[in-house]
Amino acid sequence: MSPIYSVIQKMSLPSRVFIFRLLNVLLASSVLPIAFLAAKRVFSDDQMAIGVCALITAMPELYIDVSRVGNQVLAMVFFGLFTLQCLSVVGGGARCLILAGAVLGLLLLTKAYGLAGIPALVVVAIHFVRNSSLNKLRSVLASLASLAVGALIAGWWFLRNFKLAGAIIWVGGTPSGGISVETFTSIKNVSWVSAFHSLFGSHIWIGNWSFLGVRSWMYEVFQYVTVLIAAGILLLIIRGFGSNSPDSLLIRRSYLLVLLMIYGGFLGSIAYHVLVNFISSKISASSGWYLYAVVVPEAILAIAGLFAFRWGKSILIGVIACFALLEIYATHWILIPYYTGLIAHRPDGGLQAFYLSQVKTIGILELLARLEINRPSFLTNVTLIGSWSLFITTTLALAFVSGKYLLKQPLKNSGRS
Repeated sequence: MSPIYSVIQKMSLPSRVFIFRLLNVLLASSVLPIAFLAAKRVFSDDQMAIGVCALITAMPELYIDVSRVGNQVLAMVFFGLFTLQCLSVVGGGARCLILAGAVLGLLLLTKAYGLAGIPALVVVAIHFVRNSSLNKLRSVLASLASLAVGALIAGWWFLRNFKLAGAIIWVGGTPSGGISVETFTSIKNVSWVSAFHSLFGSHIWIGNWSFLGVRSWMYEVFQYVTVLIAAGILLLIIRGFGSNSPDSLLIRRSYLLVLLMIYGGFLGSIAYHVLVNFISSKISASSGWYLYAVVVPEAILAIAGLFAFRWGKSILIGVIACFALLEIYATHWILIPYYTGLIAHRPDGGLQAFYLSQVKTIGILELLARLEINRPSFLTNVTLIGSWSLFITTTLALAFVSGKYLLKQPLKNSGRS
């Protein structure tokens, strides 16, 4: 990013921040073709692959996350590429094994939670050794080479951390005594139910660092869908062990294993974060937006879980529509009113309700003027209204077009209940 910054460094701070936000969003959009290729590899079906992309695009909190200036977007792209390469390896692409190790190395340099991908690469390497058409020695050497490439790319960074800080990673809020085996005895004291609600809520939607939220029942709707997805994945696992014909399955066992290893490994890192937070502050919580780093395997697993049932397609259309409605509601009834001063937090910490009649108290022009505070000079009334119009149009179009496409196209796969 330094070459770009050298070009815009004389601009105002709001302009520089805004440009980097746009660049982050542009970079994040590359996840969609990656997700399509990964899903096409898993399902061999264009409709389901497009469903994965539509689901990712519809996620309202994802757009908030990728609009932040940071390297979390780069981590999301690398995790997506890592997922694609691992799926390609178990699908018979031996050459992708080295690429998987290289991408993991880049991921480790981007974010410390890239460590969660190491177990998945080890499992993929073992699978390659057991199923490769190459002789055992060459298979083992190729697997070791993939791990070595990742270590060569990122190892120097973790060695430097250990030399300077006495640990390969530093976690904010880590207990002063450091992490030891005794630390994990606190697991039983953590309120994992509270941690789940914190993680899930901030994954579905949370309003920036103001920690704004929507109605509790809105989160519960998506919780029910998540339970359904989990049931579908469990059903796929049972079918996988009970079938000797891979072609009759919605998703091959090896693909499902890779996706669960990557996503499950990341959930393990989140659980570790919850534990560290609890030890340091006695609060059982973590941030759900971290999960967007693994949005590609998450979305593929979600589609697989839903399409395990014959009515999964209808549920997917409903989920995309609910995401679109949540996006519109949260923007117009939470974010805009809060950041223009029409609503605020009550003394008890709750958020005041917003009514459209409140706009009359300040007028549209004043509302726009407040939205332009600390914004680039080129963000005028016309720009805001134009952006808002595009936002409404594309959000509704996504739900309508994806729903129409999914209903129109028949599924090629038949491994459903």
